[in-house]
Amino acid sequence: MGRLGVVLAASLGAGCVLALVLLLSRWVRSAVTLLVIGVMIGSAATAAVSVMLVYAQPERAQQFVMWGLGSFSATTWPDLKVMLPVIGAGLLAALLTAKRLNALLLGEDYARTMGLNVRRSRDLALLGTSLLAGAATAFCGPVAFLGLAVPHLTRVALGTSDHRALIPASMLAGAFLALACALLSQPPGMDSVLPLNAITSLFGAPVVIAFLIRSRRGIHPRSAGRPR
Repeated sequence: MGRLGVVLAASLGAGCVLALVLLLSRWVRSAVTLLVIGVMIGSAATAAVSVMLVYAQPERAQQFVMWGLGSFSATTWPDLKVMLPVIGAGLLAALLTAKRLNALLLGEDYARTMGLNVRRSRDLALLGTSLLAGAATAFCGPVAFLGLAVPHLTRVALGTSDHRALIPASMLAGAFLALACALLSQPPGMDSVLPLNAITSLFGAPVVIAFLIRSRRGIHPRSAGRPR
C-alpha cells in the first residue's frame, strides 16, 4: 500500500476524531467549549503517541519527531501522484457541501423543512474534511493552526457566512498562507530550516485567541454576515 495506506489510515483517524467531536457537540452548544474539547482530544491522542514512542525503535522515533515538526519539502513528485487525487476529492466534497452548510446555519429544524438530509450532509462534510486532513498530515506532518485560523480570517475579511464564498476563499487563503509560512521557515543566509509548525503557530495562535475573546464577548463570527 505504501503512501496510499498511510493516507487512508490518516484519513480514517481524522474521521474518527471528527465523528467523536460531532457526537459530543450534541450536548455542547458553546463553540468555545467545543473548541476546548477538541484540544483535549488532541492532547489525549498526543499522550497516547508519546507512550508508544517509548517502546519504538530510536530510528522510528527520530523520524516521527522530524515529521511532527511539519515540512512541505519532504513531499516528492511520486508522492503527489497519491496526494493530489485525494486532495482533489476532498476539495470537491467540500465544495458540494456549501449550500447544505448554508442551510444548517439557520438550524437543523429549518434545514429539514427545506428538504435537507442533515445526516447525509454531515457525512459528506465529514468525508471531505477527513480526506483533506488525512492527506495533508500524512505527507506534510501535523501543520498547526492554519486549519483553525484561516476560516475565521476569511469570514472576517469577506464579511459573510455564505459558504459558497467562504470555502473557495479559504482554499486560496490557506494555500497562500501555507506557502508564506514555508518561505519564512527558510530565511536567507541560514543553512538550517526553521520548523514549519513554529511559524504557523506564531501566526495562528493570536488569531485563535482573538476568536475566543470575541466569542466570550458574544460576538460570534457568524454574526458578520448571513448567506443570501
